[in-house]
Amino acid sequence: MPRLWPLLALALLASACGVAATQPTAEPTPSATPVEIAPSATATASEGQRPEAKRAAAPSGYVEVTVEGVAPAKRGHAVVLMDLKKQIMLPIFVAKAEALSIHLRRDKKRFVRPLTHDLLDDVLRRIGAELVKVQIDDIRGKTFVGAIFVRSGGKLFEIDARPSDAIALAIGNRVPIFVAERVLERAGLKKPEDQTGPHPAGGPTQI
Repeated sequence: MPRLWPLLALALLASACGVAATQPTAEPTPSATPVEIAPSATATASEGQRPEAKRAAAPSGYVEVTVEGVAPAKRGHAVVLMDLKKQIMLPIFVAKAEALSIHLRRDKKRFVRPLTHDLLDDVLRRIGAELVKVQIDDIRGKTFVGAIFVRSGGKLFEIDARPSDAIALAIGNRVPIFVAERVLERAGLKKPEDQTGPHPAGGPTQI
């Protein structure tokens, strides 16, 4: 599916919206060169090993989104989520480390030594737990609020999480990302018909 507009232009607009998941940090990027994840690799949970039959459905009042990519922004980086049905994009500012992890996971690459999200994947796998879905539930002040849902021992646990971490884990485990419709209405951006640039999908984006 062709991109509706350059991610850079979207991120620049998002920079003016004042919505953030976390403030960027000066955390260094690993110097090692990332490598492709082999399809046959069984020791890396970052490739995801969850049967499609267990894929969660969107809760009432939520829509499933895809990860369009990570773009540089005034505050550091913005991960761009998209509601394919309504063609609405949701930019969320993330820190450097999370941006790197999301980017690598989208490209099915990883470093030889595990990053934080690789470690979390391995912990879940080794204790017999599985990530079911992640959600972005609300905006409090200028911060997005999310959660991850983990199944273990026949029980489903909801765990508070930064959307940046939740998105990285969702990509690595191939589970759906759901966003509350009220969040998209408040902070989403929609492509205009003339395709000259984005505009607010509904309601103010300066919050």
